[in-house]
Amino acid sequence: MNKNIRAKMAYKYLVCAILVAGAAACDKEGFNYSNEVETSGTEYLVTDSITMNVSTAYIDSIPTSDQSVALVGTAVDPYFGTISSSTYFRVKALTSSTNLEDLAIYDSLVLVVHPKTYYYGDTTGSQHWEVYKVTQAIEKTTGTSYYYSNMSFATDPTPIGSLQIAHIRPTLDSVYGIKIDDAIGQDFFNKVNNKLPTITQQAQFDQWFPGLCIRPGANSKVITPLRADDSLSLRLYYHVNSSTYEWKSVDFAMYDATSQFNHVDFTRPSGSALANLTPNSDLSTNKLLAENANNQTYVQPLTNLVTRIDFPYLRQFSNTAKFYKIMRATLSVKPVITTYVYPYELPSKLTLVRLNHGNAVTDSVTNPSTGAVQTGSLVTDYVYNLGTEYTYDVTNYVINEITSTDNTTRALGLMTPGATGLTHFDRLVLGGPYHKSNPIELKVYYLLYK
Repeated sequence: MNKNIRAKMAYKYLVCAILVAGAAACDKEGFNYSNEVETSGTEYLVTDSITMNVSTAYIDSIPTSDQSVALVGTAVDPYFGTISSSTYFRVKALTSSTNLEDLAIYDSLVLVVHPKTYYYGDTTGSQHWEVYKVTQAIEKTTGTSYYYSNMSFATDPTPIGSLQIAHIRPTLDSVYGIKIDDAIGQDFFNKVNNKLPTITQQAQFDQWFPGLCIRPGANSKVITPLRADDSLSLRLYYHVNSSTYEWKSVDFAMYDATSQFNHVDFTRPSGSALANLTPNSDLSTNKLLAENANNQTYVQPLTNLVTRIDFPYLRQFSNTAKFYKIMRATLSVKPVITTYVYPYELPSKLTLVRLNHGNAVTDSVTNPSTGAVQTGSLVTDYVYNLGTEYTYDVTNYVINEITSTDNTTRALGLMTPGATGLTHFDRLVLGGPYHKSNPIELKVYYLLYK
């Protein structure tokens, strides 16, 4: 190391603008060097101009089963479109020990649902649920382990129950009852009263009553998550014929959490570039570049969208010099101003993952220091919103990509974590590399030995 530099007790911080473009952009296949002041020794440099191809990618096969949540309703999102969600589930047969009292009389059959405390859409709008009887066995596709958001099963054409609510109060309302058609209720009662195998043996019960589907009705304006556990149940009310009218009930709880799943439909806003992203046999080409979408990208896993980041010339970084060392690399992504006003909020966590050529997640990008999965360390600028961003340490990713000798595609992806991404309609609109106010940025800090 140059003695004069050591005498200064610290490296000089300089900026080296590396303008990365296509192979024809310059003689060094995508790199251009300038502002290098020192003529010998070691420099500590930073570049923030590495080419990024940022796009919204369509991902297939969104598993929604066994998530302990039933998503039901319709919401209209100005950026993501009209989104509707229905839920399917099986019902548990009674145990053979269940006995009704003598002279018991049927009263009603009610589907009991318990809303969770979050929602998607404007809760001042109405909620409208309809309950349908499923008419075919709820079974997984051969060779798969989950039920997916694009799956559905046949139902009777006419609902067997419905409920309309003026507006949802997620922090106050803890239970709703949806009355089921009395013809079905009386049939349940008769079978219970006679202890028929149809009502006490699960296999026979499934053949007689394969399951239920809760769908949004025409007046639904918000998507409401419901608990998908034993609390989701058909409750058979009856009373004993006596002078005191003793009221009683029997519950048919949801059966087999692994077969409960959510079906999602969506229609993108009129004129939206997102309409070009549809199921495609070649998912590797099913991407929408940020520059073709107002310099924006989108994230909402439940409607098949993630943000994808490719670095086509990163491996050419070694052209900077024969001897160099990557010290640190950071990636910051910024939500676009005005896209997260009420009733939409920023997700507190945004996971950074690796995507392969077909947009499938291969693994998460962990923190080099702690080994923990990175979720963005969200910082919110409540005054101007310009400083609101998610930040990631991608040092190891950059080093591995630069030194890689194979042709495997290892892009980065941004998506809400699995714990919430499959149970919430959390969404983000992010700035692309050329966004005027909220651009995505990659900064690479490195030592350059001369």
